[in-house]
Amino acid sequence: MKQEILVKASDLFLDLGFKSVTMDDIAGEMGVSKKTIYSHFENKTKLVEA
Repeated sequence: MKQEILVKASDLFLDLGFKSVTMDDIAGEMGVSKKTIYSHFENKTKLVEA
């Protein structure tokens, strides 16, 4: 799941820009809850760093 989040987040960041993409956007695109994403990444910055 962590790898899937990284792939989807990377796609969205490249397409829309870091500031435009929210954790809600990533969760919605993946069909999971924000809680799922936050269980792997503390915040959006940590997600980008990964």
